[in-house]
Parts: sequence; structure tokens; C-alpha cells
Amino acid sequence: MNEDTEPGTTSPNEHQARYIRSTCEYIDRLLIDIESILNASASGSAFPRYSSDLTSLQRRAIEDVIARLRARLVRILDDLGIARVRPAVPASRAIRGSLIAIDIAAEELRPKYVRRYGDIPRGMATELEDIAGELHGLIGRLDRDLSEAAGDGREE
Repeated sequence: MNEDTEPGTTSPNEHQARYIRSTCEYIDRLLIDIESILNASASGSAFPRYSSDLTSLQRRAIEDVIARLRARLVRILDDLGIARVRPAVPASRAIRGSLIAIDIAAEELRPKYVRRYGDIPRGMATELEDIAGELHGLIGRLDRDLSEAAGDGREE
């Protein structure tokens, strides 16, 4: 915005507003990606994608700038009178979608799928069945916990 222009004195047209909002949303998604990278090394992932090479000072500086960028994005939209889109998808539903994908992947650890890549010794087949069953059980428990926390009364 120009220094000569007061916030809210000019309004973008519908197409400009959609473009500006989309650009701000895109910037925020990239900030989410940066936060994910910051949090990945501390997540306890069994297969980390990033190594932790940031000092605590660097991490705090990054987090501070992210907060400032987000605050500025909000002010941009507010100053231009552009409404932010409210989230339509509940977090529990998004998590359940991921749980479904995890459940499918766990199913593919069963011997009938692994066998496509070569013969499986009998002991390994039993172990793979146990592993798949255990993972299914953990996933099912988390899904039930989500249902109970939401109070949606969904039965398994």
C-alpha cells in the first residue's frame, strides 16, 4: 500500500480481492511448510526428512519472522477489506482421512501383498500378519478416541 493511502480508502474489485487473498493464503501455506520443517526434527519421526542444524536462536528468529509475516498478511487483508475464508474442514475429519491412508498402508504389510516381491518364510508371514494387526488396532483406537473427543457418537 502507498504511504499516501489510508487503510480501507480503496477497495479491490472481486477478482483482485480473490487474487490478493489467494496469494496471501499461498504465502501462509509456505510458512506452514517452514514450520513443518522446523518441527520435523523434534517430531520423533522414524524416518526424518531433515537433519536439525539450526541453533535455538535461529529457530526463535524464524518463528518470530513467521509470526510477523502472518500478522502482516492479516493486516493486508483487513486494510483492503478482504474477508478471510473460514476453515470448512474440521481437524478431526482431516486426521481421519490420513488414518484411512495409514490403515490401507498397514494392510499392505500383510504377506499376501509382500509376497509379490518374493517368497516369504512362514515365520515372517506370521510376523507380518501380527504387525498389520497391531497397526490396525492402534489406528482404530486413535479413530475411536477422535470420535469420543468429538462426541459424535460414531460406533465402530
